[in-house]
Amino acid sequence: MKRLFKWAFYLFILLVVLLVAGVLLLDPIAKEYAQSRLRSETGMDVRIGKMDIGLSTPTIAIENIRFYNTAEFGGSPFLNIPEVFIEYDKQAARLGKLHLKLVRINLEEIDIVQDSLGRLNIQSLEEKSAAAKTASHKSSSGLTFTGIDTLNLTLQKLRMSNLDAPTQGQEVNFRLTNQVFHDIKSEADLTQMAVLLAARSGAATQSGKSGIDTQKLLQQLFH
Repeated sequence: MKRLFKWAFYLFILLVVLLVAGVLLLDPIAKEYAQSRLRSETGMDVRIGKMDIGLSTPTIAIENIRFYNTAEFGGSPFLNIPEVFIEYDKQAARLGKLHLKLVRINLEEIDIVQDSLGRLNIQSLEEKSAAAKTASHKSSSGLTFTGIDTLNLTLQKLRMSNLDAPTQGQEVNFRLTNQVFHDIKSEADLTQMAVLLAARSGAATQSGKSGIDTQKLLQQLFH
């Protein structure tokens, strides 16, 4: 899961950095700010359903975050995240550091799409994220990611489809609910987490006729 989590983690940290930056700047339209910046960084349409910023506590609760594929990949949903809850260190943020005390994230669905040329949507995303600054370096907001104390992760399913056969897809069900990890600070920690998740998931693949080599794709994503 190393490759899969690498870009998913990049998107998540980018989202949190933008939201926390918006809060610190007392931006009254932090949701719109985050959506606009994420669109610029990823090239994808991004929608955030609801966001509740704690007034007396350094918390952010977000509901129904959706990333949509670009037109070349059909404009279909890419990520569906029903819930994210974040508790961050406000003092550290004021010093330019993004230290997350608690993160709870429910990742309902990831959709991998292959176009008629055999190119995957995540390859396009990886190219864009490689050109941007990684989560371990300062973002354009000036915040440097320094770690997550506790991460509670729910990961439900991965869907794979081919634009040449849009009604015939394949699914991988992870069956991971409320998996807890501590002290995530580096890519090495992320790799270790991915290995544990792969071992715990017992993921089942539902066969289909999408035209995607499922086993090859899973090898690329999860190792």
